[in-house]
Amino acid sequence: MRILYVTPAYKPADRMGGPVPVVAAIAELLARKGHDVRVVTTNANLDLDVDVPLDGPVDVDGVTVRYFRREEPLRKWLPFVPYLSHSMGYAYAPDMKAGLKTLVPWADVVHTHMPFVYPTYAAARAAKRFGKPLVYHQHGNYLDVRLARRRLKKSAYIALFEKPIMRRAAALVALTTAERDAFAVLSPGTPCEVIPNGVDIPPPIEGAAVRIEERLGIPRDAQVVLFLGRLQTWKGAGETLEAFVRIESKHPKAWLVMAGPDEVGLAEAWRAGHAGESHRIVFPGVVSGQEKDDLLDRAALFVLPSLAEGLSMATLEAMAHRTAILMSPGCNLPEAEEAGAAVIVEKDAGAVGAAMSRLLDDRTTLTAMGEAGRRFVESGYSWDAVTDSLVDLYARVLAGRR
Repeated sequence: MRILYVTPAYKPADRMGGPVPVVAAIAELLARKGHDVRVVTTNANLDLDVDVPLDGPVDVDGVTVRYFRREEPLRKWLPFVPYLSHSMGYAYAPDMKAGLKTLVPWADVVHTHMPFVYPTYAAARAAKRFGKPLVYHQHGNYLDVRLARRRLKKSAYIALFEKPIMRRAAALVALTTAERDAFAVLSPGTPCEVIPNGVDIPPPIEGAAVRIEERLGIPRDAQVVLFLGRLQTWKGAGETLEAFVRIESKHPKAWLVMAGPDEVGLAEAWRAGHAGESHRIVFPGVVSGQEKDDLLDRAALFVLPSLAEGLSMATLEAMAHRTAILMSPGCNLPEAEEAGAAVIVEKDAGAVGAAMSRLLDDRTTLTAMGEAGRRFVESGYSWDAVTDSLVDLYARVLAGRR
């Protein structure tokens, strides 16, 4: 099967959040299974650009990828507006339109990832023009609490651009039943399939505590609490910090690691407000590869009090590393609590701190939760199962077209 993925960013864009590794993992496994997979994307990496070839297709871990230059016209025209010093997030790539004219006719199916971006808009128009079935994936962005941020702008864009795309799509892909319900409101007549993200099941890791001590200065006998994601308000970064400060005096072995891209200057503001104070809190910035695996393996507790997640990759990865989970209802994964792998509390520093303290006091429970989490992801979130479900969906879409 010839499959074309269209996404605003791709490897090695490590600042763009969960959809990038998700799309990469799916594309690579489908290619290994014998499908011809190609990716159209930009060189976007939040407010940075990744250093990739822009003059033709390249092989990225077995997948043919075509990167196009992302441009920020408003930043060029209005450089004096402070808001425009950062990326607008639209991933506008003017040369992509011509590239899609070649690649879309080649494909059996076109699968877009993320709303509110130019690549999805351009790919949807090209799929319509060339009569190719379109599969539409929005990765949690239509959950109501996510739409509440900049609601007026998002509502207008959805009405003008996203709804017509969804209604013409052959199928919608939701990560959870909560996402399926959100799709039903916006495009009630379009078929929707619930297909979760997958996760790699890692082998045992040796020496993680030693390497983390060398890199971050965290003692080998410490209890590590890990936040891994964008250091944003809606992700619950502030509540995590405040919760830890409230309980750290009761837990002298506990350390907090706040890992991820700091888009709002949280680390700088924190250090400025607590200069001279002794806190066991580390901000390592963006982590990947061995360092990320070491942190996930080293952590006793993973914390994510988010307002809304489609399906957090970091949470699934933490469970795969046998790490207990403390999360909010907005993570939309009640099944993890039912499986004994997680504790769910409201997005509130007091509630998070009380649960954090209780769990750090009970190492036996933390270990049991970690084992339950590993079983949970092994049973329902393997990449093999995810890719098989996607191929089945593509086949049904193509059969329906015929």
